[in-house]
Amino acid sequence: MTALAGEPVCFVNARVIDGLDHAPIERGFVLVENERIVRVGAMADLGPERTHEPRRLDVAGKTVMPGLIDCHAHLIYSGFRKLEDIDRCTVETAAINAVLNASKILDAGYTTVRDLGTIGNVAAAVRDAVGEGRIRGPRVVASGRVLHSTSGLADTLPIPWETCCGFGLRVDGPQEILKAIRQQIRNGVDNIKLGASGAEGSPHAHTWMTTLNEEEITMAVHEAHRWGRTVAVHCQSYEAVKFALRAGADTVEHGTRMDEEALALFRASRTVLVPTLSTLYSVIELGATLSLAPKQREEMDVNKPLWLDSFRRAREAEIPIAAGGDIGNRYEHGTNARELEFMVREGMSPHEAIGAATGVAARAIHREGVVGALTPGAFADLLVVDGNPLDDIRVLQDRQRLNLVVQGGRGVAGTMLAAPAAARS
Repeated sequence: MTALAGEPVCFVNARVIDGLDHAPIERGFVLVENERIVRVGAMADLGPERTHEPRRLDVAGKTVMPGLIDCHAHLIYSGFRKLEDIDRCTVETAAINAVLNASKILDAGYTTVRDLGTIGNVAAAVRDAVGEGRIRGPRVVASGRVLHSTSGLADTLPIPWETCCGFGLRVDGPQEILKAIRQQIRNGVDNIKLGASGAEGSPHAHTWMTTLNEEEITMAVHEAHRWGRTVAVHCQSYEAVKFALRAGADTVEHGTRMDEEALALFRASRTVLVPTLSTLYSVIELGATLSLAPKQREEMDVNKPLWLDSFRRAREAEIPIAAGGDIGNRYEHGTNARELEFMVREGMSPHEAIGAATGVAARAIHREGVVGALTPGAFADLLVVDGNPLDDIRVLQDRQRLNLVVQGGRGVAGTMLAAPAAARS
């Protein structure tokens, strides 16, 4: 198929899901021109076809929706099963992984991804290479290394090594945080990732421990915002969530433990929750294939009911929730849409889950009106799906039903593009 090589085109007779919480248009159109969406509406409003108009592509029976956004991924990892695999990943291997994984993510219908922790400055390098057209991949919102306290989230390497390699960077006190943030800004990151609590896999800190204090988190958020960057905070303790919310963080990652005070702070803020249910489900599903340390397994057992309860209560409280699966962490890239399935399993409607990976996700990464929505002026990042994900969200995981992935008005993946090559073989 040669369609969508960048020329104007109008998708017609589609079921249109716009990503903005509006009701779907059962028989609608989406007009794309010059890499942007120009017009969206019902077929009755389109009018008769004229010779000077863009070519029409009839997608009757199919769904046209925004390209998906993953708000929490790690491009450098490829579904590691052992904790030590993180530390054995060199910068060179990380860069190769990231290029390969970027292509897999795009093939899965994800046209934007926020990377929340890397080695070196790999995520920003991938972002730039995608933007320059040198490699395939989604639009990347890049973070640097995760900033955490001594003995905190990702404190796994011997101290002499931590200045040159590793997933995390130790920072203690406001001055070290300021310097680290300014260095990352110099390196060109879009987002700062903080580790405010331990994780199941942290060798020293537990998930219920808060490892950055409120002054440190507040200083980090203020400085990042002063430079026009966003802040995502890893929070698995009650206190960490509240510190991040009071500081004005842009997103809370995981939110494993949340009480009523945290929910009230969420409601009074613009902060978005990224619950990463895939992190939890990966342990449930992969089970014995994972080489989990006893601490990891014990904490996952403790955290499971807390995590799911926090997610359900956040949804009931109408807190904005964005999709991000912590992909690369046990689950492989390309399986990103499983996060939407897990959200639906835990009580979301398919329409809410799609919103979490489109319009709400765009809000979380401060790209509203740019990606994540079928609205005039936004990038023409969209999917043509054979079927109705509002009936079965798992349709988005089926590559045979992912007919077309469009990025900036160009077809970049999907069965419609592969069909001619298959016919010739």
